[in-house]
Parts: sequence; structure tokens; C-alpha cells
Amino acid sequence: MSPSLMSVSKKCCEEEHLFSADDSVKKRALIVDDDAVNRMILEGMLADSGFEVYSAEDGQQAIQMFVDYEPSVILMDIVMPVLDGYQATEKIKELAGERFVPIIFLTSVTNEDELANCVKVGGDDFLTKPYSQVILMAKIEALTRLSQLYRTIQDQRDEIDVHNEHMLREQKVAKKIFSNVVHEGCLDMPIIKYMLSPLSIFNGDILLAARTPSGGLNVLLGDATGHGLPAAIGAVPVSDLFYSLTENGATVDEIVLELNSKLKAILPPEFFFCACVLNISNDFRLLTLWHGGLPEILIYSAQDKKLSHVVKSTNFPLGVVDNKLLKTDLHIFDMGKGDRIYLYSDGITEAKNIDNEQFTDERLLACFNEGKPADEMFEHVLSRVHEFRGEQEQSDDLTFLEINADVDEAVQVIETNSAVATLPYPKDWGMSMSLKKQDFIETNPVSILTKFATQVDGLMQHRENIFVILSELYNNALDHGVLGLDSNVKTERDGFTKFLMLRHEKLLELDDNGYINITLEHTATSGGGELVIHVADSGKGFDFTAMESDMAMNLGFSGRGYPLLKSLCKNYEYRGEGNLVSATYEWHKH
Repeated sequence: MSPSLMSVSKKCCEEEHLFSADDSVKKRALIVDDDAVNRMILEGMLADSGFEVYSAEDGQQAIQMFVDYEPSVILMDIVMPVLDGYQATEKIKELAGERFVPIIFLTSVTNEDELANCVKVGGDDFLTKPYSQVILMAKIEALTRLSQLYRTIQDQRDEIDVHNEHMLREQKVAKKIFSNVVHEGCLDMPIIKYMLSPLSIFNGDILLAARTPSGGLNVLLGDATGHGLPAAIGAVPVSDLFYSLTENGATVDEIVLELNSKLKAILPPEFFFCACVLNISNDFRLLTLWHGGLPEILIYSAQDKKLSHVVKSTNFPLGVVDNKLLKTDLHIFDMGKGDRIYLYSDGITEAKNIDNEQFTDERLLACFNEGKPADEMFEHVLSRVHEFRGEQEQSDDLTFLEINADVDEAVQVIETNSAVATLPYPKDWGMSMSLKKQDFIETNPVSILTKFATQVDGLMQHRENIFVILSELYNNALDHGVLGLDSNVKTERDGFTKFLMLRHEKLLELDDNGYINITLEHTATSGGGELVIHVADSGKGFDFTAMESDMAMNLGFSGRGYPLLKSLCKNYEYRGEGNLVSATYEWHKH
């Protein structure tokens, strides 16, 4: 070593070092140079700065030492035997992969193209000889800090990846549980077509369908505030209540009030639940719906090939106000065979194209004014929406539902489970139930009696028929016997809503003398059995002897009730003052 180089090295070592050693990180430096003097100077300088130093005489040795010792910084010469600095740098960077290992070229080359090539092959900086050792140490310090920062970011990224993987596993499990709780019921019926496209893993839109005990269909479409898991949380109690109430034969307004009460209790003030709850009667001729906050409900005439009704929301969304302030205005429609009912969330009309324009209600309604056959309309509307969006990303949950009001298509075999009857029942049995004012308001005797009666082996397959008979007889006794309501109210404009309001008022005004007694008597036969239902009420009755020639005029039945009972019962008769009725249902084992 020349005296001048030794004095410079000594001076550099005696001065305060620019590089502060970090004892928590093992610092290793690799010097690659075919000149022994240069290696010696750099070894001393780096050792005094806290580095563990390794040296290589050519590029091939450098590659092996990189593999063996994993240096944190490399000082690289260009012109060397075996492998030059360019070749060694490319190989080392390839071996390093995602790990950042700074390489500084120290060279006597001054040609700009060759210096530029230092960076092209993966070098992070360069100095030309003779170089300032102070500047060299500053560059090493800067690149080492950058390397440490890079490692920290990688560690944080890896930690995030671990947490993200854990979160995805939890979300997968949660979604599985969520799907089991919020199952779609009977959305696989041939009369139903639907499209559900959530914006995230969890859907803020909820679509439920379930058969009623009478054989009709209840459907709920809901759109919760926001997206993802927070929006989906409310779906769990909604689903549970909807299926439970439907199974128990609750009416649309009863379902709405129960859902609103539950959501008002559990949702924070800023959350609400736009929804439509609808019922289609068991003959698929009558549609009853409640509409709160969703876009318009559309009814498409299969015969006329155009919209017959556009139903706007007239009620608050669920969870906004308590039941005293919530309106339960119902819309009632007669359906033609094959008419279609369409429900959708605002994600459809607010779908955006590449120019940030929305699909809008006008474009949607235009789809229904093109004279398409009813059986093509579902696919036609969705194709229009997809064409409009193009490649634009989805910005909201998308839900679109079609229901075909065709009873022939809706027929499904009700599966029974022989394990349902958990207690042995006698073949011949009887039971009675006495109901008064508070029972009329608080209980659902039809559901209770249906559940009891259909526990008998074989009768479960007749659950729909038994529910319909009990429901018709009980409602007849309550509405027209105990409360004295007139069915003709239902024929007026908005008559069904008026009838329900009158019913509610009469119930509240009823004195304690009102009653309904229901008795069930079952007798086994060789092929099944006979279930006789007796219903007596405290009403004034009517002159049934004068009406036997035209029982369809009976005030006790509303429109379709009489022919329905006539088709289901073996026989029935009125007694007393017309406030006693007996109906016999004959059943056979399948």
C-alpha cells in the first residue's frame, strides 16, 4: 500500500464515521475486485464501520460467496477475469430474488455507455476511481438504510399476507355459515329466475323465498345500507324471522311488522333495510305486496306483452321508525296466467358505464316496452344492463328477480320426513281449543293446530290442505262471526287495506264475551283417516238454510274461499244459528 493511500485510510478511520452500526442487524460486505491493494483498503474501511467483510477476486467467486454468506452490501469492480462485474451482478440479482442487496460499482471506466450499463444490469450506484471514501461511505450508509427499509416493508407485507390469509379463511367460514343461515329457501322453483351479484364477499342484498302452509309463495327482497359484512349482518335475523313467520302462516303485514320491530331494535340509527315482502296465493291468482324503499315493482302482462303495473314505494324502509309509525299499506293485484313480477335492487338502475352514466329507471322501463314475450324478458333485461356497463367495474350489489305467476309451473311435491313425528300418536284422537280476545291478537291458532294435527304419520303430506281448511274456517269465524265484518268491503278500491284496518279496529274494541271454540276429531281408517273440524263462534250467525241453493253467496267466505273448501272437504255443514260449522277432511296414505 502506498503511503498516500495509508494516510487517507488512517484519516478516514480516525474521523467520526458517517455510518452508524445497527447492532440488531448483521452487516456483511462483499468486496469484488481483482486488485489486492484495492481489496485491502476497502476491507479496513468497512471493518472499522462494523461490517463483517468478505473478498472475491473475480465474478465467479463473488457469486459463490453471495450464496454462502448473504452479504448486505456488495462493492463490485467491472473489469475482472472469469466473470466480469456486469455478468456477476446479473446473476447475483437473479439469486437475490425479492431481497434487496445493494451493489455499488467501483471502477476506473469512464465511458458513459459502460457506466450506464452498470445500472442496466442491476447495479444500484457507481463511483469512478479515484473516488472519495467519504462519499463512498455515505452511499453505503444510504443504500444500507434503504435495504433495511426494504426488509421492513417486506416483513410487513409478509405479515399482512399472513393476516390477510387468516382473514380470508375466516371470511370463507363465515360466508359458509352465513349461507347456511340465510339460505335461499325455494328459489330453485321453476317459476323463479334470479341474479345475485354481490360487490364483495358478503352481499348487502338479501333474497328469500318460501312456500306458505297453504301452498302459496312468500318472497322477500331486501337491500341493507352499505356493502359487505356490515350490510349483511341484518340478513341473519331477517332470514330467521321470515322463514319462521312464513312457516306459521303469517300474513304479509304481520311479517313486515315483526321484521321492522326486530331491525329497529338491533340496527344502529344510520342503518336501515329497504325491502319488499310479497305473497302469491296458492292458485297464483292473487298478489299481495308491501313495498318500503326499494325501486319500483314491475308487473308484466304475458298476454299484452307490456307492463300492466308499476308499483312505487309508499312506506318507510324497515328499521327506521317503530311499528306505531310504520305504514303497512298493501298492494293487491289479480294476476293473469304467466304474468311476470319483477323485483330488483338499486344496483340495477344505478349501474354505471365507462362514461360514469347510470343505467337509470328510464332505460329499465324501456326494456319492458319492446314487446318481448314474457318468457324472454328476464334475459333481455339483464343483457341490456350488461351491454350498458361494458367493461366498467361493478359499483354496488346487483339483484334482479322474476316470478312467473303460473300455477302449473309452480307445482312441486312436498317432501315429507317420516322422522318428524317424535311422539307416538293414537290412531283415534281429539283436541279442543278455546280462544278469546287476547288470543285473537297475540296467537296464531291455525299454525298451532296444523302443527299438532300433522304430526300424525301420513298427515304431514296433507299439511297444505289442512292449513287452508283451518285458516278459512278460523278467519271466517273471527272476521264475519265475532267481529261482524262485511266481505263486500274488499271489492272496493283499496278494499283489502280497508278491510285489514277495520279488522284491527274491531279487535281492539271487542269485549271479553267474544270467543271461538275449535275442536279436532280424528278417526283412523284402513287407508288413512278422517279429520273432522268443528268451529263455533260468538257471532250472530246467518240464515244458512236460505242460502243453501247458492252457498257461494255465503258472507262467511270471500270470493275464492267457498269453492276452495268445497274442493278440499268431503263434506261440511252449518248448524245452530249459522255460527257452528263442521268440515270433514278425508285423507289417504300415499
